[in-house]
Amino acid sequence: MENLEFRLAAHREILVALLSALARHDDVWTEINRVLEDAQIVQDHEEDPGVVPSEAFARQNAMTAEISSILEDAMARAERDPAVGEAT
Repeated sequence: MENLEFRLAAHREILVALLSALARHDDVWTEINRVLEDAQIVQDHEEDPGVVPSEAFARQNAMTAEISSILEDAMARAERDPAVGEAT
């Protein structure tokens, strides 16, 4: 299981690095956010899952939270060092 965790962490790091480079381009960043928002069916508890959320709702909610976290990390990295990756 440990190997899987390391692999997932590496994939997440790659995604954050790529997205932080793309975040420096407003038109691209807007499109990325639009596409990912379309993929996030359940947002901000718009649907009431009841006392015990269904497995599908719980899975979608977890995916939405992770996508949001990755985008936030990418934006924070881009804001922290806006010159990295810019063409001269």
